[in-house]
Amino acid sequence: MRRKIKNILIPVDFEDTSVKAVRYSAKMTEKLNGNLLLLYVIHTPGLMAQFFSSGDYLVKITNQAKDKLQEIADEVKKEVPGVKINTRIELGKPYEKILEVADESGATMIVLGENHHSGDPEDDLGTTVYHVTLKAKIPVLTLKEDTSKMKDSIVVPLDLTKQTREQLLSALYYGLEYGATIHLVSAVVGGIKKTESRIYGKLKEAQETLEMNGLKCEIKLFDRSKIPPFKRVLEYAEDVDAGMILLMTHQEGYTYDNYIGAFAHHIMNMSKVPVFSIASLSKDPNFSPFFKTLVDPIGLFTYKKT
Repeated sequence: MRRKIKNILIPVDFEDTSVKAVRYSAKMTEKLNGNLLLLYVIHTPGLMAQFFSSGDYLVKITNQAKDKLQEIADEVKKEVPGVKINTRIELGKPYEKILEVADESGATMIVLGENHHSGDPEDDLGTTVYHVTLKAKIPVLTLKEDTSKMKDSIVVPLDLTKQTREQLLSALYYGLEYGATIHLVSAVVGGIKKTESRIYGKLKEAQETLEMNGLKCEIKLFDRSKIPPFKRVLEYAEDVDAGMILLMTHQEGYTYDNYIGAFAHHIMNMSKVPVFSIASLSKDPNFSPFFKTLVDPIGLFTYKKT
C-alpha cells in the first residue's frame, strides 16, 4: 500500500499563478483522496503591523479574504467535485506563516504558484518562494507555466551526497503513480573518464533499481566542461521535453541559514517547467511503509540514521 500525499498546503495571493496552483492541486489531491488547505496571509510590514492588527480595517480585509478564498474553493469544487478544501487566514510575514501552518496542519506538501520570471541566474527568487523552499520541512512543488507534461517526463539531477535517497524515492513515487519516464542526469567534475567515475556508477545503480521497480529510466552524464552544470541540466530538460525537474536544495552545501546552493537556485530561477524541491533538512519522508514491495537489491533506498 503506497503512502498517500494527504494534506497539501497552497498559499494563495489571488494572482492567477496561485489560483492555477489550486486547480492543479485539486486534481492531484482528488486522485490521492487527500485534502487541500488554502492559506492567505495578510502581510503586516514593519511599523504598519499595529495598524493592521487592530480595528475595523483588519476585520474588513479579513472578511474580504475569506470570501475570496471561499469563492476559489467553490469554483474548484465545481470542476473537481470530490476534492476536500479548507481555508485559513493568517496575519504576519507570508513565508513565516506558510511554514508555521505547514507544520501545524500536518501538511505533506506545499504547492506554490510562482510568478517570478527571470532570465538572469543571478537574480533573486521571489522572497516567499526563496524562504519557503529553503526552510520547509516537507517537499515544495513550485509551479511554472505549463503543467500539462508533469506526469510524462521528470529530470532528476544527482550528485554523490547521501541525501539523494529522498530525491530518488520521490522520483520513484511519481514515476509509479503517473507512469512518468525518469531522466537521471549529472556531470563529471574531475578529469576522470565518465565510465570510470563514481557518479556514473551511482547513476547506473539508480537506473537499474528504478527499472527493476517497473519504471522507464534513462541516464545522462555530461563531460567536465566550462559550461555550468545548471545550464546543462536546463538544456537537457528542454531536449527531453521534461514536464518537471526534481532536485535537492542542499546542492553545493548548506552553509548559512539563508543560503540555497547556487545550482538549485539557478534551476529554480530559470526553469520553464515546474520544480519539485526537497530541502536537505527535510524530515525523513518515511517511505518504508509506502514501498513495502520495493525491489532494492543493493540497498539504494535503505534508510540509515547517522
